[in-house]
Amino acid sequence: MPCPHYRIKISTRRKGHSAVAQAAYQSGDRLFDERENKTKYYSEKRDIVYTEILLPVNAPREYADRNSLWNAVEAAENNWNSQLARRFEIALPIELPMEERVALIRQHCMEQFVSKGMIADIAVHDPDPPGHNPHAHVMLTMRPMDENGKWMEKAHREYLLDENGERVRDAKGKFVFRKVPTVDWNDRGNAERWRSAWEDLQNRYLEAAGRPERISMKSYQRQGIDRIPTVHMGPAVTAMERRGIMTNMGNLNRDIKSANKLMDVLKRTIARLISWIAEIRQAITELDMQPKEIPLVTLLEQSFEESITDRRGQKRTTQGEHERFTAVTGYMREHDVMTVEDLDNRLNELNASGLPVKEQMKQLSGRIKTIEKLIEHGDRRASLDAIHDEYLKLHWKGRKEKFAQQHKDELDAWKSSDRYLRKNLPEQEYNGTALKNELNSLKLQLDGLYDKLRPQNEELELLKDVRTYVKRLLPELEPDGEALTPERRKEKIEAIQQRLAKAKAEAEANAAAYAKSKEAAARDEKEGR
Repeated sequence: MPCPHYRIKISTRRKGHSAVAQAAYQSGDRLFDERENKTKYYSEKRDIVYTEILLPVNAPREYADRNSLWNAVEAAENNWNSQLARRFEIALPIELPMEERVALIRQHCMEQFVSKGMIADIAVHDPDPPGHNPHAHVMLTMRPMDENGKWMEKAHREYLLDENGERVRDAKGKFVFRKVPTVDWNDRGNAERWRSAWEDLQNRYLEAAGRPERISMKSYQRQGIDRIPTVHMGPAVTAMERRGIMTNMGNLNRDIKSANKLMDVLKRTIARLISWIAEIRQAITELDMQPKEIPLVTLLEQSFEESITDRRGQKRTTQGEHERFTAVTGYMREHDVMTVEDLDNRLNELNASGLPVKEQMKQLSGRIKTIEKLIEHGDRRASLDAIHDEYLKLHWKGRKEKFAQQHKDELDAWKSSDRYLRKNLPEQEYNGTALKNELNSLKLQLDGLYDKLRPQNEELELLKDVRTYVKRLLPELEPDGEALTPERRKEKIEAIQQRLAKAKAEAEANAAAYAKSKEAAARDEKEGR
């Protein structure tokens, strides 16, 4: 199935990002960062199959050169916290050939971004082994250009005016104003619109290619799908898993996939059985009877005995088949599933009993994801504490800047993890031991919930056998699939009435024999035998 991964990030100078470095990373090009006076090149990037810069009509043609474009972007941003680029990571459908994937991402960028005035830098990656995870990286400019290709302001001030048209001052005597964006590229609703457009376009490409698959960018919850979403592992964890190294994130996803598979099986089985019982009820109604009037267990046992006995009264069934039938009817008697009405009620009970368990599994999995992420950042920060502490101890400006340049990646990673922990643990210190203990406890609870669903699955297997035996032994209870003729209806009524009469006679005979045996036992006891 096509993967709905569509991730959007903002590159900012506040976080130490470099638009030139990020462009070099996604394209595989060797670029020179004029701001840092340093060459950016990532030789390990060997999975790049296509790159292109798409320009709007008013953009200078020299911006088709990646080095010129992103150095111009860096030069236009003067603030310490400037937003440099909007970055996308988009999964491409494995169901399409590579040339169609490229055409798909180009059309999406042209229609959604370039047509609005943004410059789009595209790079399509196909990691080894080819075809298992094709995806596109897209970088967009965030500052609009005028008709002459000159960078414009991202926003302008709009002063608040009083009823006389005079500027309003605040308590400190300063004019009150608000920032008004020049363009709507940062509108909060854009992300959903872009994802929706990607869904529509990708499905059109799949349809044109004659593929049956379709994609939805909505969450499972919004689609009404009863499934736990897996966690995004990221390139580092994915690479480790590919090399056969088991990771916490990988193990979590395997557990989630196992839970989803079990829940899917339960849901499909219950739906099919409920649909089958609806057909049985329809067939019984056609015979002017009620589901509660059909003694299902008795009829099955009677029909099974007839089916396994030949004309000479010899048994013609295997020991295994006999044991399975005994297990099925034993289950029905144990759970008081004696009639078709009882069977319907039991299925509804099973369906209802599984819903709270599934909801608990979703909640537990969500909390486990959160803790896994906290532990990941906590461990990363702890592993880099020594470098960060050494940086803080330096007081000479030159030595501090040199150390920061030499250890830029480590210090950036430390800051990123520290920000994540402070944001997600705002009122408490990070305690890795406590979180790992909670994680182990939650995983045990999740395993316990799996154990609650497994008996339900086993019971549904028995109910599937009930369906099999009814279809084989009681064909009168199966709908014909078309309107009954008077002759066929009479035939079915007579057949079921004969079965019911025989079952009633056998039940009366058994009751009489039981009563006779009780009388004999009482008589023997009285005579002292």
